[in-house]
Amino acid sequence: MENLNNSESQIYKQTLNEQKKYISLRLNKIKNKYLNDTMGCCGEKDTIANHLNTGPAQNLVQTFFRTKNKSCIICKKVKGDNNIRQIERAHCNIYSRKDLLLLAINDLWIDNNTPIKVGDILKLFIKKHELCPIYMLCNICHNKYDNHS
Repeated sequence: MENLNNSESQIYKQTLNEQKKYISLRLNKIKNKYLNDTMGCCGEKDTIANHLNTGPAQNLVQTFFRTKNKSCIICKKVKGDNNIRQIERAHCNIYSRKDLLLLAINDLWIDNNTPIKVGDILKLFIKKHELCPIYMLCNICHNKYDNHS
């Protein structure tokens, strides 16, 4: 499990490499209301990040990073095996979803009064996932990973 946060580990490198290719291809194809949102946000960076983190960013990650993985990359179990309810997306613990949002906002933010389009923030937020793998873990391994890292 400790290899999931080790940028030198094979699982980290392989997952991130595959994810970079996926992001590049998918961003050019996907039609998504969040990525096309032209509503402008202005104010403090943290306030914008908190607003987007509780809905649009979470929903976007769920829809953008669809995968065909049916088993946990750690224990190899599938849904239905020994209390496995589901296979879940788990951000590496180096960057949280809010951290990635703040990185995107920082790149676009001018001042508290200059609006930034939500779609622009969220596109850059998705690109920032090239810094941090998303692992497919069963609910049990995901819980262990989040609580012991």
